[in-house]
Amino acid sequence: MIVASIAVLMRARQVDQLYDYEAPESVSVQIGQCVIVPFGARYVLGYVVKLTQVDHSAAAGETQARVLRMLDREPLYDAPVLAAELIELAAFLRNRYMCTWGAAIQTMLPPVTRASQKVRYRTPEQCGAFPLPEELLRYLKRYGGASKKVLLDRFQVTAQQLAKWLEDGSLTAVSEAVQKYSRARSAVSADDDLAAAPLEPSMVLSTEQKAAYDSVCSALDQRAARTFVLRGVTGSGKTEVYLQAIEYALGRDLQAIMLVPEIALTTQMTARFKRRFGTRVAVLHSHLTEREKHTEWHRIARGQADVVIGARSAIFAPLPRLGLILIDEEHESTYKQEREPRYVVREVAQWRSERAGAAVVLGSATPSLDAMYRAERGRYQLLTLNARIRQRPLPEVSVVDMRQELRTGGHSLFSGVLREGLENTLARREQAILFLNRRGFSTVLLCRECGEVATCPHCDVSLTLHKTRGGSLLRCHFCGHSEGVRTQCGSCASVRVRQFGAGTQRVEHELLELFPDLRVVRMDVDTTTAKGAHERLLAEFERGDADVLLGTQMIAKGLDFARVSLVGVVAADTSLHVPDFRAAERTFQLLVQVAGRAGRHETPGRMIVQTFAPDHYAILAAARQDYGRFYETELAARKMMEYPPFTEITQFLIAHRDEQQALRHATALQGELAHQLQSVPGVRVLSAVPAAVPRAKGLYRYQVMALYRSFAAVRAAVQDVYRRALSKAPTDLSITVDVNAHSVG
Repeated sequence: MIVASIAVLMRARQVDQLYDYEAPESVSVQIGQCVIVPFGARYVLGYVVKLTQVDHSAAAGETQARVLRMLDREPLYDAPVLAAELIELAAFLRNRYMCTWGAAIQTMLPPVTRASQKVRYRTPEQCGAFPLPEELLRYLKRYGGASKKVLLDRFQVTAQQLAKWLEDGSLTAVSEAVQKYSRARSAVSADDDLAAAPLEPSMVLSTEQKAAYDSVCSALDQRAARTFVLRGVTGSGKTEVYLQAIEYALGRDLQAIMLVPEIALTTQMTARFKRRFGTRVAVLHSHLTEREKHTEWHRIARGQADVVIGARSAIFAPLPRLGLILIDEEHESTYKQEREPRYVVREVAQWRSERAGAAVVLGSATPSLDAMYRAERGRYQLLTLNARIRQRPLPEVSVVDMRQELRTGGHSLFSGVLREGLENTLARREQAILFLNRRGFSTVLLCRECGEVATCPHCDVSLTLHKTRGGSLLRCHFCGHSEGVRTQCGSCASVRVRQFGAGTQRVEHELLELFPDLRVVRMDVDTTTAKGAHERLLAEFERGDADVLLGTQMIAKGLDFARVSLVGVVAADTSLHVPDFRAAERTFQLLVQVAGRAGRHETPGRMIVQTFAPDHYAILAAARQDYGRFYETELAARKMMEYPPFTEITQFLIAHRDEQQALRHATALQGELAHQLQSVPGVRVLSAVPAAVPRAKGLYRYQVMALYRSFAAVRAAVQDVYRRALSKAPTDLSITVDVNAHSVG
């Protein structure tokens, strides 16, 4: 008989194992199928991970229950079959990032919904005797089929003619599961919208672009699992290299994944890719509705799309002929998942690359130290684009010392230099981008008598002041707590309570005081929560309906606007002084990326950087756009501290409502980890200390970190310590693990 090993779709660690069930003889079970199985007193969903043929006599006495039902066999219930490669990938995620089977598999799945049916008409593999019009044949070949509406309206096909083509075999009707969209326009667009527009031709590549393109194409020809770092200054044409490399892959019947770090970038990138590849493009990201995600995932799984664009989770797209993975702005922290499974996109991409013989391209103007370090040592191949398209100059950068502004009586958020720059830009009818990586109105409410800061009652973080239509509120950006604005200090009862610091909302307020007729588009978490908000705000700015685009890091990279000539960084220090060893790297990357939004077309660009640390090496290197100088300086500091890329970090986070309980369990875990790893050379286990945010959502948090050179050398010990710590922990204690942690205090 056949025994199916099932991973149940439950995230609880107490049930994190494979369960064996006897497969029914009436159905053909395969790896990756979704099933319903009896589990205790109830029935649960699961996926077939392994099949084993066993002798009936050998299985005698076993308690295996029969697999109850093959879920994907039910009518209109479109539960997907995961390819064997994705089941293997789930095992990799579980082993590498210490997550559960349920978490690993659910990460790859689309929402499971009930689908309606739609008929599409295609040409069969062996076309009948009756020939179709040439124009219709071209359309069917390009778009993989046509709806009845397209046939009747666009090609003037009569019902009688359609029936005749179906009868003689010239056309075949295929029923597909589809979702009905809401009245709001779908973010993934209908095929009919693209049908009338001709596909955009490729551009002529520069010498540098052609060299990079040829290297990637060579790997595609060889089906070599090779990783490239494409370092190109902002505006150097990396996207055109991506597009033509994808075109080359498609010509060899291969498929491609294109990843972008921010939802805001998906809109512009998707539009450009659809102009080039039509309906062969599918979109996957978190701002799609559940129905849209479901539809796009199944389009990909059925082979109706060969190019997938999306944010982090698109790396799991079910492409059977994967040949190329492109990760744009690869240095971005959003490529690290912050909840279970806490995977690193680059590592998942390389795993898929090795299985499929696919090429991976890591593109950035400011590659991460990890990627560049590997390129220097020959593990990755470095490709460079040193010049902008058509030799356009990089923006001129001015650094403004805000300490000097204060000394001369300037207390505005805008220095004299930035105000003048805005005035000149507006006078020329050009556009500006203002960047501040902090939302809200004021960052703290502080008592001038005793120095008390208004803090969240549940988290050890300050509350941020937000202006609302109904007045003002203090909000916690960590747990969401909100309360009214205090008029007196909660500690000393003084009424000398004042606002300090500034967020994007405050910048907008002061900007409109300086320029009353200014048209401002503000993009931050507060303005982009509604569906379609990213697209609407960016389209408004691109049409020229706004003079200034003001926002947080979501506007700092990848966007391309022809009329932007000025970029202003209101406070460059915001990301510089956070308690994280990557703070300088992230500051440098942000500044270089946001500078790249200016002067991308015919209008020359300028960036003005306001800072209280004008002599910091990250800001100086960003002002000169000197990646090499920054890389050398930062790498030397990392080597001295034995931080990545020279080591990898695994971080444990222990949280409990009682601080002493949290500390006791953290200290015990640290001791056990140090004991287990004491014989492994080059390993450091740091003492249990409060996390960067010591209390969040009412829980006290302590962290324990292990730094090592090889995960393979420590994997077994770390996994064993984690399992044992979980088994000893009370039910109200939380222990999480982050392998290859990218953001630590």
